[in-house]
Amino acid sequence: MPFIKKKFYIKEPIKAYLFLMRELGLDMAKAQSFINKGRVFYGNKTLGNNEKNKILEKEVEILLFVPQSKGLKPLFENEDLAIFDKPAKMLIHPKGRFAHHSLIDEVREACGQEATLIHRIDKETSGLVLVGKHKRSIQELGELFAKKKIKKEYLALVRGKMRGGDFCLSLPLAMQKKGGDLSVRSIYWGQILKVQSLNFKEAKSEFEILGYINGNTLLKVYPITGRTHQIRIHLFALGFPILGDPLYGCEDWQSREYLDSEFISKDDSLGLCGEKRIEYFGAERLMLHAYSLRFSYQGREYCFKRCVDFGL
Repeated sequence: MPFIKKKFYIKEPIKAYLFLMRELGLDMAKAQSFINKGRVFYGNKTLGNNEKNKILEKEVEILLFVPQSKGLKPLFENEDLAIFDKPAKMLIHPKGRFAHHSLIDEVREACGQEATLIHRIDKETSGLVLVGKHKRSIQELGELFAKKKIKKEYLALVRGKMRGGDFCLSLPLAMQKKGGDLSVRSIYWGQILKVQSLNFKEAKSEFEILGYINGNTLLKVYPITGRTHQIRIHLFALGFPILGDPLYGCEDWQSREYLDSEFISKDDSLGLCGEKRIEYFGAERLMLHAYSLRFSYQGREYCFKRCVDFGL
């Protein structure tokens, strides 16, 4: 189980945040985060955001993350960072407090409890993910990512034959308000009429046509910005959705069935699979792969590439 509830016995009264710092070796910010996320239970209730100074006595329960590895090892590792090749359909983090296996299980098992993902890719997407192994590298690599100094390239297989050469698309995107029907989908500018309440942000992607496979187009994609589902929705907006995409380029009822099956799944094979998924979405997985990462760190140039066999 990624999360377990562990009981601690308290010898003498102590403030909640001090107890977390002492027992778990956390700094003040992480102790506050534990409380904010509802992971501290005292007196049959969850501590609230403003209760870091609450005096704890006798016993307290804390929800702890415990990695559950399935043997995924880093492609590269040194004292500062690691690179993992995430399989398609693997979550980056556990969903809430549920027991789904995720990449962070493998990262913490291989690189220690302090290790953290520097960026994310969708559950459906496979490919390279950068990990910082300690506080300094996490901060420095995070700054590189925020300043767009970590260059990413993707491979995508899309429905139909694209014509012409390389091209660039600049099309603003927005997240829908949570709770609505299919609200996990992003929206592109001009897709719907009433957009006043949505916060559209600049989104830019560059595309290079590599060739054709069974009537579909293989692309190399350079995301200039990093919006949620950016590559997927940009290609959908162009009329060339990614093969195997359960959210963009398919019928609404098919997406609903996919999301419902994902929600009720109790193992790691989340969502529709097998022949039904191929029938609905054209492939058993999303044909999008984080292929390359390039960056400079501590006076050293790093370039990682990991090809993919989409199985067609």
